Amino acid sequence: MMLRFNWRHIPLLIVAAYSLFPMLLLLMNAFKKKAEISKNPLGWPKFWTFENFSRAWQQGHFDVAYMNTLIITGMTVVLVCVLCGFAAYGLTFLSMPGSGAFLAYLFITMSMPIGFIPIFFMEIKLNLINTYWGVIIPFVGGAFAFNVFLLRAFMLGIPKDLLESATVDGCGAMKTFFQIILPLAQPAFVVVAIFTTLSSWNEIFLSNAILQTDTMKTVSVAYLNFTSKYNTNWALMAAGGILTVVPMVVLFLLMTKKFVSGLQEGSVKF
Repeated sequence: MMLRFNWRHIPLLIVAAYSLFPMLLLLMNAFKKKAEISKNPLGWPKFWTFENFSRAWQQGHFDVAYMNTLIITGMTVVLVCVLCGFAAYGLTFLSMPGSGAFLAYLFITMSMPIGFIPIFFMEIKLNLINTYWGVIIPFVGGAFAFNVFLLRAFMLGIPKDLLESATVDGCGAMKTFFQIILPLAQPAFVVVAIFTTLSSWNEIFLSNAILQTDTMKTVSVAYLNFTSKYNTNWALMAAGGILTVVPMVVLFLLMTKKFVSGLQEGSVKF
């Protein structure tokens, strides 16, 4: 089916060009030599080179950084899905005293700014500096309230008759969650997993402060290895940027259909 162009597409094309231009600039400069970038920062490379990627991989220690990021992101996604899923299930289907107050508390925490300094000093007291848990715990806590509301909004659309039938058949609360709620709410969990993956993978401020040794750095922190106060290697920085964002681009392209279906089925209706 052919798409017919009309004037309503113009704002979308402008926004798309505005969004994609930095990525295109990063991609072009990643294949240039350092001297060429200073002379021709906005043009196509005259001589394409892949040397920047190998040097960025070695100097940025991206092998270690990728492993650290995969561990931190994977554990964060699993914990967010499990904890937020159980919380949303309990707040939606189980009659518990104080659930309304807990929802109000979650809503208030979403609107409150989170101070970095208290988190940093608490982690020093708890000996969490230079540990995976030092960033995983703040990531899970920061994403908890939003994702509970997101999953609860989706679960409200599941007929309670299904749960009553499961109870009559002898299913307990946990069995009902895993065999009925989890399959039906799968699109919402996919959205939560993608949001959490993107935020954990790209987070740089807290990770840079907590993970201070080279063996613990993530890809977003390793990206900073190519810049300093007095000198910046733009060629390696562009190549390092490509190495950092490629996994997230591939993930989004693979999960686009499920991500869009999850949004369309009302997973973001608060």
